[in-house]
Amino acid sequence: MYKTPLVEISTVIQGEGKLAGVPHILLRTTGCDLRCQFKKDSFCDSPHTSWKPEKGDMGLYDVIEVVKANPQIKHVMITGGEPTMHSDWLVETCQKLRSEYGMFITLETAGTNYLTAGVDLLSLSPKLRSSRPIVGTYNPIIKREVTEEDYAKHEAKRRNFMIIRQQLGRACSYQIKPVCSNEDDLEEISEFCAVLNIPYNKVYLMPEGLTDEQLSKSRIWLFGACIKHGYNYTDRLHIITYGDLRGV
Repeated sequence: MYKTPLVEISTVIQGEGKLAGVPHILLRTTGCDLRCQFKKDSFCDSPHTSWKPEKGDMGLYDVIEVVKANPQIKHVMITGGEPTMHSDWLVETCQKLRSEYGMFITLETAGTNYLTAGVDLLSLSPKLRSSRPIVGTYNPIIKREVTEEDYAKHEAKRRNFMIIRQQLGRACSYQIKPVCSNEDDLEEISEFCAVLNIPYNKVYLMPEGLTDEQLSKSRIWLFGACIKHGYNYTDRLHIITYGDLRGV
């Protein structure tokens, strides 16, 4: 029951994808391979796990205590940061929660590392070109300008089809859940699906934003794009309801 990369354990309503609206126990790990920035003033929605990662302070014992205290909840969502950076912890946690407690596990990943654990639903959020850090812009999270090093770190891990194929093959089921902001994103998503032979009904497009106001700016356009191309649309219920509040 050693300490782990966990920075959050909470009961939540899943806000995105095919299980939106279903109660989950959320496990959030710290640390990320990527440094996402979608606009000059729009960075990762969990910067405390990526741009400025906190240190994990909870263990598997804490997870089990929350699971036991909430027998009405049968789903666990593991997110980050990037959970696949912590392969040993991920294997142990998934095995115990699935075999001993019968939990349905969703893993949120950007597809940057090989998947070592068995999961029920792989929720893959590939990072598109629009997520690249913008060199020279000021990042208030880390209180400095974005550098060439930030950009290089992001691009080195952003898209690896070999790893993503392996992840898709390891999961019982999967969904593709990218943030989509514009026509260029749509073109890249189409290319992504073609390379990996992913049917469009497995894809859930999400609007970009850290507030409901920001989400609403792209919602109508994204509705039309989903209807035109046959993708699913998913809103981001936790942002609509709570904004950037943690633990929800």
